[in-house]
Amino acid sequence: MPVCAKFFINDKAMSLPKRFITFLFVTSLALAASGDEPQQQNPTVTTNKTDGRPLTQIAILLDTSGSMRGLIDQARCQLWNAVSELAKASRNGAPIKLEIAIYQYGCSPSVVRQVTGFTEDLDEVSRALFSLKIGGSKEFCGQAINQALDALEWTSAPSAYRAIFIAGNESFDQGKVNYGEALPKALSKKVLINSIFCDNKAKGNTALLPQWESAAQLVGGLSFQINHNHHLPELNTPFDARIRKLNTEMNATFVWYGDGGEEAAANQKTQDENMAKMSDHAFAARMSAKIGHLYHHAHHDLIDALDHKMVDLNKMPAAIMPDNLRAMSNKQRMAFLNQKIAERQKIRRKMADIISQRHAFVQQKMSQMPNTKTAKVNVLGDALVRAVRSQAIARGFEFEENRTAQVTK
Repeated sequence: MPVCAKFFINDKAMSLPKRFITFLFVTSLALAASGDEPQQQNPTVTTNKTDGRPLTQIAILLDTSGSMRGLIDQARCQLWNAVSELAKASRNGAPIKLEIAIYQYGCSPSVVRQVTGFTEDLDEVSRALFSLKIGGSKEFCGQAINQALDALEWTSAPSAYRAIFIAGNESFDQGKVNYGEALPKALSKKVLINSIFCDNKAKGNTALLPQWESAAQLVGGLSFQINHNHHLPELNTPFDARIRKLNTEMNATFVWYGDGGEEAAANQKTQDENMAKMSDHAFAARMSAKIGHLYHHAHHDLIDALDHKMVDLNKMPAAIMPDNLRAMSNKQRMAFLNQKIAERQKIRRKMADIISQRHAFVQQKMSQMPNTKTAKVNVLGDALVRAVRSQAIARGFEFEENRTAQVTK
């Protein structure tokens, strides 16, 4: 039975507001009549440029109304879990390219705001998340999804994985822009929409859950229910000081160059500090992603730029080189950069090992706590990891569990 049919037969879903159901019914009939490949409406500019790497595009839409502080904290910390998971992914042996966009809705004074468009710069994504302010009360899910589909530069590459994650805790049909208007665009662009309903099951707001489930099912997405206010207990581990020291050493291997290099270096430091202030858990999560290939500064770091074949050192103008490289010969420059490459590889391997030890230590301690032996609490990171893994595999991606970070010349 088609998912649209199941949507209306489900007794719980029948309690949805009439306007929401009617619009979705009309939309689904139109899509059924047009076949499996509906015509794209209001097409936007797309790109197939992936530098030869299989592309993954993820847009995260976060409710930042007054009750969502816990969700924002989870996003700041646990997005790194999804990045670490995707760092294991490849397609036909090629590691992926990851682009992330951040939107907020339910905010004041704007109803929906693009915080950052698609970017590979994970420090920019972190800056966007830490810039979010809580406040507002108009959670227009339909408008947020519609805007993300229209404004973002979604790739048309057939092999790409494209997904929207929308998280919130209010009715899905608020606002003048109905979610049904976004369905033809999502289907034509082959963008999966995953819904994350924020409710700790004790609040008594679960009557809205069928809306969120059905919204995802209509476009083949996944739906989740999470406790957005859940926080892991703080644990001091014997590995945290070492992780921070290794991070300082790794930052010293970046060779910043060109316009924006100094700003990128400053933002890297700021985002390290932001996560360190949150908790040791948060900092370790960032470090786990930071040692992977998806964390890079190819536009501002010469090591990453060489790895991504974005620069030719023999043709690079001296004016955009770091001061210490300008007086060197090309041979001396490559010797210097090769040394930095070797240092970064060594630090990454050490960091990977100590993070693994920290994880095992935390798991053992958590298992000894009486209040952690109950059923597992679902949080934002769980939803992101489960969805990106299963959906990427369905798109032909493979996950290598023991993939390690590598930097090539």
